[in-house]
Amino acid sequence: MTDTANGSYVSIRRDPRLNALLPVLLLSTYFTASFILRLLRGGDLASDEAQQVAFSHALQLGYGNQPPLYNWLFYCFSRLFGVSVATLAFVKNATLLATCIFLGLAARKIVTERETAWISVLGFLSLPAVFLLSQRDLTHSVGAFAVVAIFLYVLVLMAERPSSGSYALLGAVAGMGFLAKYNFAIIPFATAVALLLEPGLRRLVLNWRLAVTIAVGLIVAGPHVYWATTHLDAATGNTLMEMRAAARSAIPGQLNAAWQLVASIIKCSALTLAIFAAAYRGHIRTIFSASSEWTRVIGRMLVISMILVFVIMLSLDATLMRPKWISIFFVAFPLYLALKVDAAGIHVPEAITRFTMVVGTVIFISLGVVFAGSFH
Repeated sequence: MTDTANGSYVSIRRDPRLNALLPVLLLSTYFTASFILRLLRGGDLASDEAQQVAFSHALQLGYGNQPPLYNWLFYCFSRLFGVSVATLAFVKNATLLATCIFLGLAARKIVTERETAWISVLGFLSLPAVFLLSQRDLTHSVGAFAVVAIFLYVLVLMAERPSSGSYALLGAVAGMGFLAKYNFAIIPFATAVALLLEPGLRRLVLNWRLAVTIAVGLIVAGPHVYWATTHLDAATGNTLMEMRAAARSAIPGQLNAAWQLVASIIKCSALTLAIFAAAYRGHIRTIFSASSEWTRVIGRMLVISMILVFVIMLSLDATLMRPKWISIFFVAFPLYLALKVDAAGIHVPEAITRFTMVVGTVIFISLGVVFAGSFH
């Protein structure tokens, strides 16, 4: 369906392969180019990459102020292919691609149109933490992106077929999320609250199987939690000191914390929202006024997560917030946009093409800038 000048809707036929081809080509070209350009940049390692190499000699329950999941992942691949720049680049790009795949799968489960599901994938690529920061130095956040996408997919599966197995799987993914990034712990809690606020999905939380989710999550994360509690300074010291770096500001702490968080939220989401608005120009009011069961759940998850981040900032007297620290929560933002379009019932075939072209331009320019900047 597409809209006409008089506001009515007419049915049109388009070859779905044409609309699907551009995003697929973008994904394959971008991640291939990213891998090759990283090899061409040579062996000068950024700080996170150097850490991966330094810790790749053995599997440990913990390594420092970051949880160990990405270290374990790199360790496994380094045993297969050796410790090299190629292995570093392959693990990072494969993990980002996996995030795209699981976001797309989650969207396909709960949106009507296949084309609309591409918004979740293209929107993810348009996040600054993905196309810019990930290409510079992020590693642990990259692992967390993938786990968030898997968590969303499993959540949708669990809602579709509630069973002990799906609840256990969700718990395993939640445990993995904590092993990827400590702030992932906010997401399961925000999800539970968001589901409780939605009458049609409240049954998922008010279910004895939730105990299975909690138990499996604790089993998966438990060994590292024990390590972290016995190495508390190593696990949290640097992060806490950095978050308190602006404590001497003349602005009251609470106000400064709020401003820092709002600024980080804008930096994480503004570009994606701008590209989305350009792709669906003329329909934005209709899209954002539309609502559905899943738009409310994902939207509440995002809002509750940000509220909890703010509460944690206040409790820690934190006065500094970097966008990369909350970037994992915005993996769900493009999925939210896709669900909004689906809820509005708007189908604009050329919108995905516009979305793909703009996102492609942005991410390839950024890739070139990162590549050129590596030689200075």
